Amino acid sequence: MVARTVREIVEVVPGPVKALIAALAGLLLMAGFGALLVSLRARRLARQRAHLLGEVGLLQAALLPEVPSRLGALDVSVAYRPAEGPGAGGDFYDAFPIEDGGVGIVIGDVAGHGRDALARTALVRYTLRAYLETGLEPRKALQIAGRILEEELDAGFATAAVAVYDPRAGTITWSCAGHPPPIVLGSRPYEPVTAASSPPLGAGEPTGLRQTTVPLPPGTLACFFTDGLAEARVDGSLLGRERLAEMVASLGPEPDAVELLRTLRASGYAPDDMAACILSPAADADAAAGAAVRVEEIELRRGGEGALTRFLEACGVPRAAVERHVRAAAAEADRHGSALVRVRSCDEGVDVSVSAPPIELIEAYSRRRLAS
Repeated sequence: MVARTVREIVEVVPGPVKALIAALAGLLLMAGFGALLVSLRARRLARQRAHLLGEVGLLQAALLPEVPSRLGALDVSVAYRPAEGPGAGGDFYDAFPIEDGGVGIVIGDVAGHGRDALARTALVRYTLRAYLETGLEPRKALQIAGRILEEELDAGFATAAVAVYDPRAGTITWSCAGHPPPIVLGSRPYEPVTAASSPPLGAGEPTGLRQTTVPLPPGTLACFFTDGLAEARVDGSLLGRERLAEMVASLGPEPDAVELLRTLRASGYAPDDMAACILSPAADADAAAGAAVRVEEIELRRGGEGALTRFLEACGVPRAAVERHVRAAAAEADRHGSALVRVRSCDEGVDVSVSAPPIELIEAYSRRRLAS
């Protein structure tokens, strides 16, 4: 009965309609086949992407050094976490021993992600480390690196912070290029001076013009971090530096950078890569070193009087003395091409000195190290 009914219907259907139905059926089969091919291709591309991300992640891990938990008189904890999966970003860190028992620290963020950022990341990290190991102070290391890397970054840029811990003086000295200053926690409150901050590496402008030295006795810590931590979103808003400092303080007497990133990732949304380096003097470090003196330095170039004025005011220099110091620094810069302005702050007050910046070449540092 069913077969006879179907034959009767087919017999009354016009030939053109039959052809149209056949064509539609053919198109349907072609569409199905095409969807199958697209699905298979998407799966293959997903596997290839996962494989490439895995390779990039392994390369990134190879570029991030294994830092011991103890360097000289300094306890060190470092951590890195990419924004998503194993894919590499441009964040980097390093901590290593230098001459006279000191410790060098490098942390930064190269613009870009994936394999394109890896070569630039390695270049910036190794360049900055090499200059610190040569004996240059952080400010000079960034200045020279800025000139060297200007063309190597391919119109990109990188932010960085380089630091040196001096166990004999009980101090840590750092310089930043477009990078956030570290969080310093201890018995004395610390508020960073960000006025006249130096631009990133590769930005087309001189960098490394600022430098800060603060005491770091036992019982204090310094947390260097990339902007991915402060820019993480918690409860719908940016975490910010103040809340990040509270999170670091909550880590207890033995702060762990891995735990910091884990806590941050679990409590909020982190859209960028994150790297952190937490430094704290060991209990057996020289507690007598590190007088309560903070030193802020800036190198004045010709035409930078406005930035110097903002810097001195941010350092707490009395307004009546700011103009006098700016004039003295401008006159020194006219004679020597630049002037070094140093502001020393302590319980007794603020002292400002102006001098010509010392000129010491890398070769001189190398000869001195070889002679020693």
